[in-house]
Amino acid sequence: MTDGRPGHDFASFYRSHYSLILTTVGRRLNDHSTAEDVTSEVFRVAWSHYQTGGEMTLPWLYTVARNVVGNEYRRSTRSAALTVKAAGHADDVVDDRDEEADVRRAMMELREADREILFMAYWEDLSGAEIATILGCKVPTVWVRLNRARSALRAHLDGPFNDAVEVLREKGAASHG
Repeated sequence: MTDGRPGHDFASFYRSHYSLILTTVGRRLNDHSTAEDVTSEVFRVAWSHYQTGGEMTLPWLYTVARNVVGNEYRRSTRSAALTVKAAGHADDVVDDRDEEADVRRAMMELREADREILFMAYWEDLSGAEIATILGCKVPTVWVRLNRARSALRAHLDGPFNDAVEVLREKGAASHG
């Protein structure tokens, strides 16, 4: 339904999905300020897409968010590497031993694709079909990738933290399988 004003449909789309995209991006980046910047970039891309007559759907918006977050990961990785190089050593990283920090650290050590599928399945509670649409693959492929991602996370965690991966596996079997 259009009221004749240019961008009215986009404004509705923006209001409907801004909070979801901000939350999704925020979970991946763990920095609210950066998440706001990245979310702004996602909607800048969406606006450009809308202006050229592109179809506006939530799976498409998730794909844009995924790409922009990937760009931010690469930027922050390069920035961190430069900081470490400038400091002359990498051993000054503070070792925060609380459980949440260890899980976050392990998640950030995963390949981007593994991190992405774990976030979609367990933090955003997307169904296998929704994940398949976003990733452009079939549902059985989602389950295989999800299993591999859980295994990769398990390999990055020590002893008691493997219980966290087991909880994810059980949750996945119950809600997605």
